Amino acid sequence: MLLHLLTRHCQLSLALQDDGAVLIRYLGPRLRHPDEVGAADPGTDWPLVATDLDERQPFGNYSGESLLNVRLPDGTASLQLRYRSHREEQDEGSCRRLVLELVDAQHPTLRVTVTLSAWEEEDLFTQRILLHNTGSDELLLLRADSFGMRLRADAYHLSAFRGAWAGENYLSEQRIERGLCCTIGSRSGIQNAQAGTPAFLLSLGERASEESGCCLLGALCWSGDYELSFKHSDYGHLYLRAGHDFAHSPYHLAGGQSLELPEFVLTLSDRGKGEASRRLHRYLRQRVLPRGGELRPSLLNSWEGLHFDVNERDMIALIEDCAGLSGVDLVVLDDGWFGRRDDDTSSLGDWQPDARKFPRGLTPLCDRARELGLRFGLWVEPEMVSPRSELARRHPDWALRLPSRPPKEERHQLVLDLCNPAVQDYILQSMARLLRDCPGISYIKWDCNRKISDAGSSWLPPARQSNIPFDYITAYYRIMRELRRQFPQVSFQCCSAGGARLDLGAAALHEEFWLSDNTDPHDRLRMQWSASHFFPANAIGCHVTASPNLYTKRASSLKFRFDVALAGRLGLELDPRKLSDEERRALRERLSLARELRPIVQLGDLYRLVSPYEGPDCALLCRRGTRALLIACTTQRVFTHQHTRLPLRGLDAEARYRISEPGQDEAGSLCPLSGRELGGDTLMATGLPIRWSRPLQSCLILFEASGDDSEDDAEAAPHHSTPS
Repeated sequence: MLLHLLTRHCQLSLALQDDGAVLIRYLGPRLRHPDEVGAADPGTDWPLVATDLDERQPFGNYSGESLLNVRLPDGTASLQLRYRSHREEQDEGSCRRLVLELVDAQHPTLRVTVTLSAWEEEDLFTQRILLHNTGSDELLLLRADSFGMRLRADAYHLSAFRGAWAGENYLSEQRIERGLCCTIGSRSGIQNAQAGTPAFLLSLGERASEESGCCLLGALCWSGDYELSFKHSDYGHLYLRAGHDFAHSPYHLAGGQSLELPEFVLTLSDRGKGEASRRLHRYLRQRVLPRGGELRPSLLNSWEGLHFDVNERDMIALIEDCAGLSGVDLVVLDDGWFGRRDDDTSSLGDWQPDARKFPRGLTPLCDRARELGLRFGLWVEPEMVSPRSELARRHPDWALRLPSRPPKEERHQLVLDLCNPAVQDYILQSMARLLRDCPGISYIKWDCNRKISDAGSSWLPPARQSNIPFDYITAYYRIMRELRRQFPQVSFQCCSAGGARLDLGAAALHEEFWLSDNTDPHDRLRMQWSASHFFPANAIGCHVTASPNLYTKRASSLKFRFDVALAGRLGLELDPRKLSDEERRALRERLSLARELRPIVQLGDLYRLVSPYEGPDCALLCRRGTRALLIACTTQRVFTHQHTRLPLRGLDAEARYRISEPGQDEAGSLCPLSGRELGGDTLMATGLPIRWSRPLQSCLILFEASGDDSEDDAEAAPHHSTPS
């Protein structure tokens, strides 16, 4: 018996065997006759939930490919799951679900529910697994991955995204040779994406390009420890596994307890990496990101302008200056406003305004922002505690720490024990009190500046200590879901010492991410290019900061900084009081231009054209309706190679486009075709000439289809709430 899940272009087929085994038979392009995969025998059969027993049966020399490995009450790991039942569900929208119940007749107390969803319009699949221990004895999860399958191709090329603080999300590509296993993962506990984003692109056969070739895009919806494993066997198959990494923290599943594993998202594109990314962008905007189909506001964050030196007078002046810029929607007060926070050595956990700096609390700031038509936002780091704080003095046992060992501080702070319900309640109550006392706060920047190093809980019993890494993340999700339920008008940004929590699990709970503390546009070109493989532009915060850059000391023009930041959710991070009149005028003009263009970028389809990893240039095109915007940059070219021709994709071949070059600086026009009208087919066939004239230069090229009245691109107002 075959069960099929179909999207617009893809097909996932399961085979129910006579012995009850449930196998993944086929993942590939949608077939005209889906049942023919039964006769074709693609040679990729593999259990939907492979166990330790499954991996040893086919030929006897398999090792490590199982998805589920459970230590049973009899001390063995001899689980083998078989079909029990299934049902099909259809949403009112375009989602069809297949829910399968699996069980081992010899060990029936463990029930496994697998929910496979086919998102027809978004052209991708998701899988969720629920483990339920119906018995009274404890089960020990040695491995419990979210997804696993066997692939077959002539070659495999892996695109992964790794990094470190101030250099997150750098693209790395490699061929996986026969007999080798490549793994991507993190055991930091809570800063999982800094070592490597829990997502990948895998080319099947020749290395896929942006618009051609076959590739698999997969992403784990999880903010904790994880492992993605790609094992190329000597027989030519590749075994893919993805899930929470239980290797150093086996999970004790108590009798009567259920555990939902992280969701896994998957799509197969036979039209290159760009198509795979666009599918995921559509899915995130429509199904995952809160208010994902809305524009994000342009904001000014106080951090690089004021750092810890904040107070009521200066913040009100900052708000008034932002109102004068006529393009900022939101002002965010970053670190330094609470407890006695003059530097990073104290006060985390004491979430009350510092009476020395804000004697009337934060209400005057919210009120002044509202009077000027602006929103107000705030930085917090609720998962952390400073040893020098009232919270640490009152509850020294609330921080994670190892018995009989001094706690390890990072950035002068410790991690709170979110496994403790009292700690969860404190975070919820302190954040709720803050938002209720100051209802004008409509944006929270939620930070998390260190990893877990002392995984010990004074609340959990000794036998449950290894549950900390998994239970911490589920507690974090619970807190965020409850805050969003209580305060639906508040938007949240996910920050973790930059982009250390850039994952699809956090995406469901935050409107946007902070990609990196490094705002140098030269470095951001690569980081933003990489992030765009998985996340749409309205989910990535990109700020224009002062020049020279705070971290790299590299100087760049205002235009270059703006054009690079325009590729995401554009914002500012500087002190407007230090600007000259000329700089203020230029800033207003560019903010006005950004407001006009952001619907195309934030809500349009993305086409990556020229990779900054392959040369000095970077170019991408965003298209929404009848308008398209090209953002092109160069970092450094030799004098005799300053003229180039950029390839174009994503335009309507049947349309004719008026070409303009908004936002020019003193260098003038860089495109000889500016002011012309040409067909989309001509432009994509011949490319676009650009005349670079200096390092760190950029240009914006706007394509508007003839007869365009721009109704389909009208400015959709960003989410805005006015407190009652």
